[in-house]
Amino acid sequence: MLKQEWRTSKTWVMIGMLLLGLVMSGTALAGQPVGPLAPPPRGESLLTSEDRATLAQIFWHRTQERLGLTDQQAADIRALLETQRTAARADVKNLMAVRRQLRTLLGQQAADPAAIQAVATQVKELQAKLFDGHLQTQLTLRAKLTAGKPLFNAWLALGSPFAVELAADAGCDLVTVDQ
Repeated sequence: MLKQEWRTSKTWVMIGMLLLGLVMSGTALAGQPVGPLAPPPRGESLLTSEDRATLAQIFWHRTQERLGLTDQQAADIRALLETQRTAARADVKNLMAVRRQLRTLLGQQAADPAAIQAVATQVKELQAKLFDGHLQTQLTLRAKLTAGKPLFNAWLALGSPFAVELAADAGCDLVTVDQ
């Protein structure tokens, strides 16, 4: 009988310790955030402006070093990219606003199909304008990087990505894949 009481009390003690452990761990975890971290509030960033400036300097220094650019070439390229970014900023904001408008129209049951088509046309025009600006920047950048230098093109009849990487690693500026 004494053994039976001992086992019963031992069981109750173990159950009590288990419950106490659960309660203690629950209160310890209650102060911690649940789920993934939320993004910073709108308008705030994880990086300060000094951090961004430092990272930009490191990026431009490495780019200039890897490409063998003179200080003047690097300054010209930076100015070109900044001009393109400034010009595209307003178009990107307009595109975002028009896309929101399109999403709103598509969410309405009684939306006029002509209105949807008109807004969709605006989205296409803004996307085309951004693409044209991007393409023009790429062509100007290519001209600045290859000024006075011949370009070497490899013509491959293989569709293998491995072959394209080999040609690029061999120093080819362009690789044409003919299938």
